[in-house]
Amino acid sequence: MRVILNATPLIYLGKKRRMELLRPIFKEAIIPVEVEREITRIEESPEAVQLRKAIHEGWIRVRQPSEDRKRHIINLFSEIDEGEAAVIAVALEDYEEASVIIDDAEARVAAEYFGLDVHGTLYVILEAYRRSILKSKKEVVSIVNNMIKRGFYLSTEVYARLLAFLEELAE
Repeated sequence: MRVILNATPLIYLGKKRRMELLRPIFKEAIIPVEVEREITRIEESPEAVQLRKAIHEGWIRVRQPSEDRKRHIINLFSEIDEGEAAVIAVALEDYEEASVIIDDAEARVAAEYFGLDVHGTLYVILEAYRRSILKSKKEVVSIVNNMIKRGFYLSTEVYARLLAFLEELAE
């Protein structure tokens, strides 16, 4: 599967030093320049270090979206930021068959409006568990709890569904 990533999954997986989880899950990972800038602006943060390494190794590629397309998306959906609009623009320009990983609710609505396959950071974590990259439910819950402690928003309903889904996978 080819994926276009927004900053949130890279930041939260990076803070936990788990950005490598993306590598075996996705055939190709792409980020827009705007996402690269957002993550690397704090040079020595764990997520910046890991992202630069992934780009150097070639398993994450950086693309420049069309400014016109990005502005059009922002004009239609004023609640989304430049990075989210860039993710959608890159997907529409070059990778319509790709999935996008975006957590912001408004940005997900925008991506779905354009017919894109949309997932969030939890999808990545659950896919890593489903593929036995993450070995236990405890490890999954630990990663998610750590993300929440660091500011990742997850409603109690979604958290409960996550736990139920983990139980289903374990059966």
